[in-house]
Amino acid sequence: MPPEHLINNAPDELDEDYLKGLLEVSNNDAPDRSTNDDAPPLTDADAPEDPRVASHRTDTDKTDTILLPDQIDWEALYAREPHTDWLVEDFWPVGRQLHIFAPRKAKKSLVTLWIAGNLASGLDPFTGTKCEPIHVTYLDHEMTEDDVLERLEAMGFQPDDLTRLHYYLLPSMPPLDTPDGGGRLMRLLERDQSKAVIIDTLSRVVKGEENSNDTYQAFYANTGRRLKQAGISLARLDHEGHEAGRSRGASSKADDVDIVWRLQATDDGVAFVRKASRISWVPERVDLTQRDEPLSFTTGLQSWPAGTAAKAKELDKIGAPLKISKRQAVLMLKGNGYEPGRHDVLLKAIRHRQIARTTSGTTLGTTP
Repeated sequence: MPPEHLINNAPDELDEDYLKGLLEVSNNDAPDRSTNDDAPPLTDADAPEDPRVASHRTDTDKTDTILLPDQIDWEALYAREPHTDWLVEDFWPVGRQLHIFAPRKAKKSLVTLWIAGNLASGLDPFTGTKCEPIHVTYLDHEMTEDDVLERLEAMGFQPDDLTRLHYYLLPSMPPLDTPDGGGRLMRLLERDQSKAVIIDTLSRVVKGEENSNDTYQAFYANTGRRLKQAGISLARLDHEGHEAGRSRGASSKADDVDIVWRLQATDDGVAFVRKASRISWVPERVDLTQRDEPLSFTTGLQSWPAGTAAKAKELDKIGAPLKISKRQAVLMLKGNGYEPGRHDVLLKAIRHRQIARTTSGTTLGTTP
Protein backbone atom coordinates (compact mmCIF):
# COMPACT_ATOMS: atom_id res chain seq x y z
CA MET A 1 0.00 0.00 0.00
CA PRO A 2 1.25 3.54 -0.70
CA PRO A 3 2.02 5.52 2.43
CA GLU A 4 -0.60 7.78 3.92
CA HIS A 5 1.14 11.00 2.83
CA LEU A 6 0.85 9.96 -0.83
CA ILE A 7 -2.83 9.18 -0.46
CA ASN A 8 -3.70 12.35 1.45
CA ASN A 9 -1.71 14.58 -0.88
CA ALA A 10 -2.86 13.02 -4.14
CA PRO A 11 -2.98 15.75 -6.84
CA ASP A 12 -6.17 16.53 -8.73
CA GLU A 13 -4.51 15.29 -11.91
CA LEU A 14 -2.53 12.05 -12.02
CA ASP A 15 0.81 13.54 -13.16
CA GLU A 16 3.90 11.54 -14.02
CA ASP A 17 5.78 12.17 -10.72
CA TYR A 18 2.82 10.99 -8.64
CA LEU A 19 2.49 7.80 -10.66
CA LYS A 20 6.22 7.09 -10.33
CA GLY A 21 5.93 7.54 -6.56
CA LEU A 22 3.12 5.04 -6.36
CA LEU A 23 5.07 2.57 -8.50
CA GLU A 24 8.22 2.92 -6.38
CA VAL A 25 6.35 2.36 -3.10
CA SER A 26 4.47 -0.60 -4.56
CA ASN A 27 7.68 -2.21 -5.73
CA ASN A 28 9.25 -1.74 -2.28
CA ASP A 29 6.22 -3.33 -0.61
CA ALA A 30 6.09 -6.27 -3.03
CA PRO A 31 7.51 -9.68 -2.03
CA ASP A 32 11.23 -10.11 -2.78
CA ARG A 33 11.12 -12.46 -5.72
CA SER A 34 14.92 -12.57 -6.03
CA THR A 35 15.20 -14.63 -2.82
CA ASN A 36 11.74 -16.22 -2.58
CA ASP A 37 10.99 -18.60 -5.42
CA ASP A 38 7.58 -19.40 -3.91
CA ALA A 39 6.28 -15.81 -4.04
CA PRO A 40 3.26 -15.55 -6.34
CA PRO A 41 3.64 -13.52 -9.52
CA LEU A 42 2.37 -9.96 -9.49
CA THR A 43 -1.04 -9.42 -11.05
CA ASP A 44 -3.23 -6.41 -11.83
CA ALA A 45 -4.90 -6.91 -8.44
CA ASP A 46 -1.58 -6.16 -6.70
CA ALA A 47 -1.42 -2.67 -8.24
CA PRO A 48 -2.58 0.13 -5.93
CA GLU A 49 -5.93 1.72 -6.74
CA ASP A 50 -6.16 5.48 -7.01
CA PRO A 51 -7.82 6.56 -3.73
CA ARG A 52 -10.09 8.99 -5.58
CA VAL A 53 -11.56 6.07 -7.53
CA ALA A 54 -11.80 3.84 -4.47
CA SER A 55 -13.69 6.47 -2.50
CA HIS A 56 -16.58 6.27 -4.98
CA ARG A 57 -16.90 2.51 -4.94
CA THR A 58 -19.67 0.78 -3.02
CA ASP A 59 -19.74 -2.75 -1.66
CA THR A 60 -22.09 -3.70 -4.50
CA ASP A 61 -19.64 -2.35 -7.10
CA LYS A 62 -16.91 -4.52 -5.67
CA THR A 63 -18.85 -7.76 -5.46
CA ASP A 64 -21.79 -7.72 -7.88
CA THR A 65 -22.21 -6.61 -11.49
CA ILE A 66 -25.49 -8.49 -12.07
CA LEU A 67 -27.52 -5.35 -11.30
CA LEU A 68 -26.04 -3.43 -14.22
CA PRO A 69 -28.72 -2.75 -16.90
CA ASP A 70 -28.73 -4.53 -20.25
CA GLN A 71 -28.26 -2.40 -23.33
CA ILE A 72 -30.40 -2.72 -26.47
CA ASP A 73 -29.27 -5.30 -29.03
CA TRP A 74 -29.73 -3.24 -32.21
CA GLU A 75 -29.61 -6.23 -34.56
CA ALA A 76 -32.30 -8.03 -32.58
CA LEU A 77 -34.41 -4.87 -32.31
CA TYR A 78 -34.44 -4.24 -36.05
CA ALA A 79 -35.05 -7.92 -36.81
CA ARG A 80 -38.34 -8.13 -34.89
CA GLU A 81 -41.75 -6.80 -35.81
CA PRO A 82 -42.89 -3.77 -33.79
CA HIS A 83 -45.73 -4.48 -31.36
CA THR A 84 -48.86 -2.76 -32.69
CA ASP A 85 -51.46 -5.14 -31.29
CA TRP A 86 -54.54 -3.84 -29.53
CA LEU A 87 -55.89 -5.07 -26.24
CA VAL A 88 -58.96 -2.94 -27.02
CA GLU A 89 -59.33 -1.70 -30.60
CA ASP A 90 -58.24 1.94 -31.01
CA PHE A 91 -58.10 2.46 -27.26
CA TRP A 92 -55.67 0.26 -25.32
CA PRO A 93 -52.53 -1.16 -26.99
CA VAL A 94 -51.04 -4.36 -25.59
CA GLY A 95 -48.55 -3.76 -22.79
CA ARG A 96 -49.26 -0.03 -22.58
CA GLN A 97 -50.36 2.17 -19.69
CA LEU A 98 -53.46 4.37 -19.72
CA HIS A 99 -54.52 7.25 -17.50
CA ILE A 100 -58.29 7.78 -17.73
CA PHE A 101 -59.94 10.73 -16.04
CA ALA A 102 -63.47 12.09 -16.13
CA PRO A 103 -65.85 14.45 -14.36
CA ARG A 104 -68.02 13.02 -11.62
CA LYS A 105 -70.84 10.70 -12.79
CA ALA A 106 -69.33 10.38 -16.26
CA LYS A 107 -69.59 6.56 -16.14
CA LYS A 108 -65.86 5.87 -16.10
CA SER A 109 -66.20 2.93 -13.68
CA LEU A 110 -69.18 1.58 -15.63
CA VAL A 111 -67.38 1.70 -18.99
CA THR A 112 -64.21 0.23 -17.48
CA LEU A 113 -66.15 -2.69 -16.00
CA TRP A 114 -67.63 -3.32 -19.46
CA ILE A 115 -64.10 -3.36 -20.88
CA ALA A 116 -62.80 -5.77 -18.21
CA GLY A 117 -65.70 -8.22 -18.53
CA ASN A 118 -65.36 -8.44 -22.30
CA LEU A 119 -61.59 -8.92 -22.26
CA ALA A 120 -62.03 -11.77 -19.79
CA SER A 121 -64.77 -13.24 -21.99
CA GLY A 122 -62.75 -13.11 -25.22
CA LEU A 123 -64.50 -10.22 -26.98
CA ASP A 124 -63.28 -6.81 -28.05
CA PRO A 125 -65.42 -4.50 -25.88
CA PHE A 126 -66.04 -1.89 -28.55
CA THR A 127 -66.29 -3.90 -31.81
CA GLY A 128 -67.62 -7.20 -30.46
CA THR A 129 -65.11 -9.21 -32.49
CA LYS A 130 -63.74 -12.40 -30.95
CA CYS A 131 -60.27 -12.27 -29.43
CA GLU A 132 -58.16 -14.37 -27.11
CA PRO A 133 -59.61 -14.16 -23.58
CA ILE A 134 -57.13 -12.89 -21.02
CA HIS A 135 -56.90 -12.75 -17.25
CA VAL A 136 -57.67 -9.27 -15.90
CA THR A 137 -57.11 -8.02 -12.35
CA TYR A 138 -59.43 -5.23 -11.18
CA LEU A 139 -58.72 -3.26 -7.98
CA ASP A 140 -61.96 -1.47 -7.06
CA HIS A 141 -61.81 1.07 -4.25
CA GLU A 142 -65.17 2.68 -5.07
CA MET A 143 -68.12 0.27 -5.36
CA THR A 144 -69.91 -2.33 -3.25
CA GLU A 145 -70.82 -5.93 -4.11
CA ASP A 146 -74.39 -4.86 -4.86
CA ASP A 147 -73.14 -2.21 -7.29
CA VAL A 148 -70.94 -4.71 -9.12
CA LEU A 149 -73.67 -7.35 -9.35
CA GLU A 150 -76.26 -4.88 -10.63
CA ARG A 151 -73.96 -3.65 -13.37
CA LEU A 152 -72.74 -7.05 -14.51
CA GLU A 153 -76.28 -8.40 -14.69
CA ALA A 154 -77.36 -5.36 -16.72
CA MET A 155 -74.51 -6.12 -19.14
CA GLY A 156 -75.65 -9.73 -19.52
CA PHE A 157 -72.59 -11.36 -17.98
CA GLN A 158 -72.91 -14.73 -16.24
CA PRO A 159 -70.46 -16.28 -13.75
CA ASP A 160 -69.03 -18.56 -16.45
CA ASP A 161 -68.11 -15.46 -18.50
CA LEU A 162 -66.08 -14.01 -15.65
CA THR A 163 -63.72 -16.82 -14.65
CA ARG A 164 -60.75 -14.78 -15.90
CA LEU A 165 -61.84 -11.55 -14.24
CA HIS A 166 -60.15 -11.30 -10.82
CA TYR A 167 -62.11 -8.61 -9.03
CA TYR A 168 -61.01 -7.20 -5.67
CA LEU A 169 -63.37 -4.92 -3.75
CA LEU A 170 -61.72 -2.47 -1.35
CA PRO A 171 -58.53 -4.59 -1.27
CA SER A 172 -56.23 -4.21 1.72
CA MET A 173 -52.76 -3.70 0.24
CA PRO A 174 -49.72 -1.50 0.93
CA PRO A 175 -49.76 1.76 -1.05
CA LEU A 176 -48.58 1.36 -4.63
CA ASP A 177 -46.19 4.29 -4.36
CA THR A 178 -44.06 2.14 -2.00
CA PRO A 179 -41.78 -0.85 -2.67
CA ASP A 180 -44.01 -3.11 -0.55
CA GLY A 181 -47.11 -2.11 -2.51
CA GLY A 182 -45.52 -2.60 -5.91
CA GLY A 183 -44.12 -5.96 -4.89
CA ARG A 184 -47.46 -7.11 -3.47
CA LEU A 185 -49.28 -6.17 -6.68
CA MET A 186 -46.78 -8.06 -8.84
CA ARG A 187 -47.27 -11.19 -6.70
CA LEU A 188 -51.03 -10.80 -7.01
CA LEU A 189 -50.82 -10.51 -10.79
CA GLU A 190 -48.57 -13.57 -10.92
CA ARG A 191 -51.14 -15.55 -8.95
CA ASP A 192 -53.96 -14.30 -11.19
CA GLN A 193 -51.87 -14.86 -14.36
CA SER A 194 -53.16 -11.47 -15.48
CA LYS A 195 -52.04 -9.61 -18.58
CA ALA A 196 -53.92 -6.44 -17.63
CA VAL A 197 -54.69 -4.60 -14.41
CA ILE A 198 -57.26 -1.84 -13.77
CA ILE A 199 -56.96 0.50 -10.78
CA ASP A 200 -60.11 2.38 -9.73
CA THR A 201 -59.12 4.96 -8.59
CA LEU A 202 -55.52 6.15 -8.51
CA SER A 203 -55.86 8.45 -5.50
CA ARG A 204 -57.01 5.49 -3.35
CA VAL A 205 -53.85 3.42 -3.84
CA VAL A 206 -51.13 5.93 -2.92
CA LYS A 207 -50.09 7.30 0.45
CA GLY A 208 -48.43 10.49 -0.80
CA GLU A 209 -50.14 13.85 -1.21
CA GLU A 210 -52.35 14.02 -4.30
CA ASN A 211 -50.97 17.45 -5.16
CA SER A 212 -47.32 16.31 -4.93
CA ASN A 213 -45.41 15.28 -8.04
CA ASP A 214 -43.25 13.05 -5.82
CA THR A 215 -46.27 10.79 -5.16
CA TYR A 216 -46.73 9.79 -8.78
CA GLN A 217 -43.03 9.58 -9.50
CA ALA A 218 -42.87 7.11 -6.61
CA PHE A 219 -45.88 5.24 -8.03
CA TYR A 220 -44.06 4.79 -11.33
CA ALA A 221 -40.77 3.78 -9.67
CA ASN A 222 -42.42 1.15 -7.47
CA THR A 223 -45.35 -0.05 -9.60
CA GLY A 224 -45.59 1.44 -13.09
CA ARG A 225 -42.07 0.50 -14.13
CA ARG A 226 -42.48 -3.06 -12.84
CA LEU A 227 -45.67 -3.52 -14.83
CA LYS A 228 -44.05 -2.19 -17.99
CA GLN A 229 -41.02 -4.45 -17.58
CA ALA A 230 -43.37 -7.42 -17.18
CA GLY A 231 -45.41 -6.44 -20.27
CA ILE A 232 -48.62 -6.09 -18.22
CA SER A 233 -51.13 -3.53 -19.47
CA LEU A 234 -52.33 -0.92 -16.97
CA ALA A 235 -55.42 1.29 -16.91
CA ARG A 236 -55.73 3.64 -13.96
CA LEU A 237 -58.80 5.78 -13.34
CA ASP A 238 -58.80 9.28 -11.90
CA HIS A 239 -61.04 12.24 -11.21
CA GLU A 240 -61.08 15.46 -13.21
CA GLY A 241 -59.87 18.55 -11.37
CA HIS A 242 -61.50 21.93 -10.93
CA GLU A 243 -60.04 22.92 -14.29
CA ALA A 244 -61.91 21.06 -17.01
CA GLY A 245 -59.75 18.84 -19.18
CA ARG A 246 -57.17 18.05 -16.50
CA SER A 247 -56.73 15.39 -13.84
CA ARG A 248 -57.14 16.45 -10.25
CA GLY A 249 -53.94 17.05 -8.30
CA ALA A 250 -50.28 17.11 -9.32
CA SER A 251 -49.29 18.18 -12.81
CA SER A 252 -46.99 15.16 -13.27
CA LYS A 253 -49.77 12.68 -12.52
CA ALA A 254 -50.01 11.48 -16.13
CA ASP A 255 -46.42 12.09 -17.26
CA ASP A 256 -45.32 8.46 -17.05
CA VAL A 257 -48.15 6.77 -19.01
CA ASP A 258 -48.44 6.04 -22.74
CA ILE A 259 -51.90 7.53 -23.33
CA VAL A 260 -54.10 9.97 -21.42
CA TRP A 261 -57.84 9.73 -22.13
CA ARG A 262 -60.59 12.05 -20.97
CA LEU A 263 -64.00 10.36 -20.81
CA GLN A 264 -66.96 12.64 -21.51
CA ALA A 265 -70.68 12.22 -22.07
CA THR A 266 -72.24 12.52 -25.54
CA ASP A 267 -75.83 12.58 -26.77
CA ASP A 268 -75.95 8.82 -27.36
CA GLY A 269 -73.22 7.52 -25.08
CA VAL A 270 -69.67 8.51 -24.18
CA ALA A 271 -66.45 9.47 -25.92
CA PHE A 272 -62.80 8.98 -25.03
CA VAL A 273 -60.87 12.08 -26.09
CA ARG A 274 -57.10 11.74 -26.33
CA LYS A 275 -55.32 14.39 -24.26
CA ALA A 276 -51.76 13.08 -24.62
CA SER A 277 -49.99 10.14 -26.25
CA ARG A 278 -46.49 8.96 -26.96
CA ILE A 279 -47.89 6.58 -29.61
CA SER A 280 -48.51 7.97 -33.10
CA TRP A 281 -51.17 5.48 -34.20
CA VAL A 282 -53.75 6.14 -31.46
CA PRO A 283 -56.85 8.04 -32.72
CA GLU A 284 -57.78 11.43 -31.33
CA ARG A 285 -61.23 10.28 -30.27
CA VAL A 286 -63.21 7.08 -29.72
CA ASP A 287 -67.02 7.50 -29.70
CA LEU A 288 -69.12 4.81 -28.07
CA THR A 289 -72.84 4.30 -28.37
CA GLN A 290 -74.61 3.20 -25.18
CA ARG A 291 -77.38 0.61 -25.47
CA ASP A 292 -79.51 -0.47 -22.54
CA GLU A 293 -80.82 -3.97 -23.42
CA PRO A 294 -78.36 -5.32 -22.51
CA LEU A 295 -76.17 -2.47 -21.28
CA SER A 296 -73.22 -2.03 -23.64
CA PHE A 297 -70.80 0.52 -25.08
CA THR A 298 -69.86 -0.15 -28.69
CA THR A 299 -68.57 1.43 -31.84
CA GLY A 300 -68.78 0.27 -35.46
CA LEU A 301 -66.84 0.00 -38.67
CA GLN A 302 -67.94 3.51 -39.64
CA SER A 303 -65.48 5.06 -37.19
CA TRP A 304 -62.34 4.20 -39.18
CA PRO A 305 -60.13 7.10 -40.33
CA ALA A 306 -60.40 8.57 -43.82
CA GLY A 307 -58.49 6.58 -46.43
CA THR A 308 -58.91 3.21 -44.74
CA ALA A 309 -61.21 1.70 -47.37
CA ALA A 310 -58.95 2.85 -50.24
CA LYS A 311 -55.89 1.37 -48.57
CA ALA A 312 -57.75 -1.88 -47.92
CA LYS A 313 -58.61 -2.08 -51.64
CA GLU A 314 -54.92 -1.68 -52.50
CA LEU A 315 -54.06 -4.53 -50.16
CA ASP A 316 -56.80 -6.61 -51.84
CA LYS A 317 -55.40 -5.85 -55.30
CA ILE A 318 -51.88 -6.97 -54.48
CA GLY A 319 -53.15 -10.15 -52.82
CA ALA A 320 -51.94 -9.29 -49.34
CA PRO A 321 -52.78 -12.03 -46.82
CA LEU A 322 -55.14 -11.15 -44.00
CA LYS A 323 -52.52 -12.10 -41.41
CA ILE A 324 -49.92 -9.55 -42.46
CA SER A 325 -47.71 -7.29 -40.39
CA LYS A 326 -47.35 -3.59 -41.04
CA ARG A 327 -43.74 -4.04 -42.14
CA GLN A 328 -44.70 -6.78 -44.61
CA ALA A 329 -47.57 -4.64 -45.93
CA VAL A 330 -45.20 -1.72 -46.56
CA LEU A 331 -42.84 -3.94 -48.55
CA MET A 332 -45.69 -5.45 -50.61
CA LEU A 333 -47.24 -2.07 -51.38
CA LYS A 334 -43.93 -0.53 -52.44
CA GLY A 335 -43.10 -3.60 -54.52
CA ASN A 336 -46.37 -3.19 -56.42
CA GLY A 337 -46.07 0.56 -57.03
CA TYR A 338 -48.25 1.81 -54.15
CA GLU A 339 -47.34 4.28 -51.42
CA PRO A 340 -47.76 2.87 -47.90
CA GLY A 341 -49.29 6.13 -46.72
CA ARG A 342 -49.94 7.11 -43.15
CA HIS A 343 -48.91 4.67 -40.43
CA ASP A 344 -52.26 4.75 -38.62
CA VAL A 345 -54.33 4.35 -41.81
CA LEU A 346 -52.30 1.34 -42.95
CA LEU A 347 -52.72 -0.36 -39.58
CA LYS A 348 -56.46 0.28 -39.65
CA ALA A 349 -56.74 -1.05 -43.20
CA ILE A 350 -55.03 -4.27 -42.14
CA ARG A 351 -57.33 -4.58 -39.15
CA HIS A 352 -60.47 -3.72 -41.12
CA ARG A 353 -59.84 -6.44 -43.67
CA GLN A 354 -59.58 -8.97 -40.84
CA ILE A 355 -62.77 -7.77 -39.13
CA ALA A 356 -64.78 -7.50 -42.36
CA ARG A 357 -63.73 -11.00 -43.46
CA THR A 358 -64.74 -12.38 -40.06
CA THR A 359 -68.14 -10.66 -40.02
CA SER A 360 -69.23 -10.72 -43.67
CA GLY A 361 -67.03 -13.16 -45.54
CA THR A 362 -65.45 -10.40 -47.68
CA THR A 363 -62.74 -7.84 -47.12
CA LEU A 364 -63.47 -4.21 -46.50
CA GLY A 365 -62.08 -3.19 -49.86
CA THR A 366 -64.49 -5.43 -51.78
CA THR A 367 -67.58 -4.93 -49.64
CA PRO A 368 -70.26 -3.01 -51.60
